[in-house]
Amino acid sequence: MAQTSAFCLAQQSLHQARASSETLPNARQIAQRAANAWGREAELAAGAERRRATRAVLTEDEAIVAEFRAEDAALLAAR
Repeated sequence: MAQTSAFCLAQQSLHQARASSETLPNARQIAQRAANAWGREAELAAGAERRRATRAVLTEDEAIVAEFRAEDAALLAAR
């Protein structure tokens, strides 16, 4: 299941806060790496969300064009 960009950003924020509050250097580094990974994942998820939205718009536009063509064909057939 794909994660949403909002979920990924929330995870990034959580790990960033964890990194900031950690006293052990190795634990801080691990939390920071996790935050960075979630940030990259958020960028990928946002791109996928944009592509899905664009495809939905294209599909709606194609449906509208098909409807206009059908109306034009019906008008021509009626003549």
